[in-house]
Amino acid sequence: MKTRYNIIKAALAICILASTDSCVKLKPEPLSFYAPENVFIDQAGLESALVTCRKQQKLEWVGDAFDAGTCRTPIVYEYAFSDLSVIGSPETKEIHNLETQLTPTSNYNLYMRYWLLGWDGITYANTVISNVPKATFDSEEAKNAILAEGYFHRAYWYYLLVNEFGDVPLSLDEVTSPKLDFKTASRTKILKQMKSDMEFAVQWLPLDAQPGAVGRAAGEHMLAKIDLALGDFQDAIDACTRCINNYGKKLMTDRFGVNASNPKLDVFNDLFDPDNISAPENKEGLYVVQERYGVPGDGSVNGSYRMRNFVPYWSNGGVVKTPDGKQGTTYDAAPYDGYEEVDSLGRGIAKIRPSNYGQYEIWENCGADLRHDPNNWFDKSRLYYNRPASKGGSAAWFGKPIQAKYVGDTIRCYFSFPTVKVLIYKDDINKGKAPSGGFTDSYVFRLAETYLIRAEAYWWLNNISKATEDVNTIRARSKAPLLANVNLDDILSERARELYLEEHRKSELTRIAFLMAQEKRNGYSLDNFSQKNWYYDRIMKKNNFYATQYFYSTNAYVMKPYHVLWPIPENWILANSEGHINQNIGYPGAESNVAPEQ
Repeated sequence: MKTRYNIIKAALAICILASTDSCVKLKPEPLSFYAPENVFIDQAGLESALVTCRKQQKLEWVGDAFDAGTCRTPIVYEYAFSDLSVIGSPETKEIHNLETQLTPTSNYNLYMRYWLLGWDGITYANTVISNVPKATFDSEEAKNAILAEGYFHRAYWYYLLVNEFGDVPLSLDEVTSPKLDFKTASRTKILKQMKSDMEFAVQWLPLDAQPGAVGRAAGEHMLAKIDLALGDFQDAIDACTRCINNYGKKLMTDRFGVNASNPKLDVFNDLFDPDNISAPENKEGLYVVQERYGVPGDGSVNGSYRMRNFVPYWSNGGVVKTPDGKQGTTYDAAPYDGYEEVDSLGRGIAKIRPSNYGQYEIWENCGADLRHDPNNWFDKSRLYYNRPASKGGSAAWFGKPIQAKYVGDTIRCYFSFPTVKVLIYKDDINKGKAPSGGFTDSYVFRLAETYLIRAEAYWWLNNISKATEDVNTIRARSKAPLLANVNLDDILSERARELYLEEHRKSELTRIAFLMAQEKRNGYSLDNFSQKNWYYDRIMKKNNFYATQYFYSTNAYVMKPYHVLWPIPENWILANSEGHINQNIGYPGAESNVAPEQ
C-alpha cells in the first residue's frame, strides 16, 4: 500500500505545475522525434508551443474539455460566486452552499477547473520560456518576441490564480521530472514577478499580431491589470493610455461587419457577431481566441454551450404551467408552430442565474442603452407558451406570454438575460431538440475594458473627473445616459453591463478586496482578510441569494467571508511531501500553514 501511495504521489507531483494533460491525455510518441530536446530547438518549435498556450485560453470559454459530454464552461464559476449571479442548477450537480460544498476535498470537477487550467497554462508557458535560451532564432527580435508571449501567458494564468486562490507556488522554470518540494509564495511576490516579466514583454511583443495571437496592445492591457492589482495606480494608467493611444486600437462606434447594412441591429451586435470578432476592420479586440466549427485544435467538440448555460430552463413544461393547469412549454423537435422558440433560445438549463443586481439594478435608469434593448437583452416577458394542445398543452394559452405566478421554479426557469454574447446560432451542431450554442471566437481582452481599468485606477487616485470621463466614453458608445462623479460602484456596474462573459468577475472583486485591505480603506486590513473583507461585504450587499441564504431545492445559498479565496485542493498539498503548500484560512488544513515566500 505504501508503494502504491508513493506512486500516486509521484504521479500527482508530475501533474503539479507539469501539466495534468500530459499525465492523462497525450499518447506516447517516439522520443527521437517528439522529445523536447528535438522540438524546442528553434523558432518554429517554440512557435508551435505558443499555439498550445493560446489553445489553453480557449478552454475557459467553451464547453468543458475536462469532462467530455458535460455542458459546464469554466467561466461560469467566475460568475456563480460573484455579485452578479448564482448557480441555477440543482445542488446535486453544482455548488449552492459554499460552506459545505466548496471544500479542499470535494467538487474537484467544479471550481477545480481553474486550478487545473491555470497550472497547465503556466506549465506550457514555462516550457516556452525555459527553452528560449537554448534555441536558435532568425533574429534577436524574434527570440525576444517569443519570450515575451511566453511571459504573457504565464502572467495571465498567475493573475487569475492569485485572485482565485491567493498565495500559491511560484514556478518559473520548466518541470521535467517529479517535483515534490513546491513552496507557497505570497500573492504580492508573484504579481511583482509578473509585472517585471510584462515590462519586458511590452517592449518585444509584435505591434501587429494576427487574430488569435498576442500583440503589444494586449501586453499593455495585461500589464495594466497587474499594476492595478499591486496598487501601482499611476503605472496602470500609463499602460492603459499606451494601449489606447499607441497601437491603432479604438472603440467601434460605427456599424461594421457582416450585418452592417441591417438597420434592425446596432454596433453592439456587430461587436459580438462570431464573424466579426476577428475581422480586420474590428479595431476594438486586443486579444481573441478563435474557435471554429470543424477546425482541428478547437477547445471543445460541442461549441460554446452558452445557450445551454446562460439561458433559463424555459422549456421545462413540468414546472412552466399555463393558468389552466397544462404543461406550457417543450423542447420536443416536431413540425408544429412553437418550435421556433427552441431554434431561437436553445434548451437552456440555467447553469447561471442572475441576482437581482445583475438582472434589475444595473439597468435602472438606463435610458436608451443599446446593451439593454431587445437586440441585446431578452426580457423574460418575451417568453411564451409553445407546447401545442396536441402535445398536452393549452389551446387557450398557446403562443401567449408565460405567466410568472404559474411557473413552479422561477429561479431556474424564468429570468431575463443578455443575448448578444449568449445566443450563438452558428454551425450544424446547433440543431435539433437541444441547441447548445455554436462555435464563436471570444474576446479575452477588449479595449472597452482598458478604459474601465484606467477609470478604476483614476478612482483610487481620487481623480474622479478622469475616472468619469473614461466611464462615459464607454457609455456614450452604448447611448446610455452620461454620469457625473462616478464612484467604485458605478465602475463595477459599468463593467457588469459592458463585460458580461468577458471579465473574470469573481477575480476582479477579490482583487479589489485585496486593494481595500492593502490601502486600509473602510476598516479593511490584510491582518484579518479571511474574516473581514470587501468581497464578502459586496456580495452580501448585491447578491440577494447569498445575502438572504435563499433556500432552493434542498439547499440554501451560503457564503462566508473566507470564501474570498477558493480552497487549495488537498490532494495537491499531500502530494507535495518535500515542500509546503499552504491552505487558505477557513478551510481544514490552514492550521499547518507557514509563512509564504516573500
